[in-house]
Amino acid sequence: MASLNVKIPNAMEGEIDTFLDCHPYYLNKSELVRDAIRHLISEERRLSRETLMVIEKGKAQVEKGEGMTLEEVRKELDD
Repeated sequence: MASLNVKIPNAMEGEIDTFLDCHPYYLNKSELVRDAIRHLISEERRLSRETLMVIEKGKAQVEKGEGMTLEEVRKELDD
């Protein structure tokens, strides 16, 4: 397992300690940080897929004439 040294503000350490007191299933700070990183990475992947779906939907709408191109939006904003 790799090791990572992270510096945090003193106030944040207190918040982490309080969080760990309220969530005893995290046995230590390392477990909490690993879980937070896993969550962040999985959330990023999920958002990326959702974003791609929205982009594809928007492109399809423009192709059908149901949406606006970026140039059309810029022109409308300038007016």
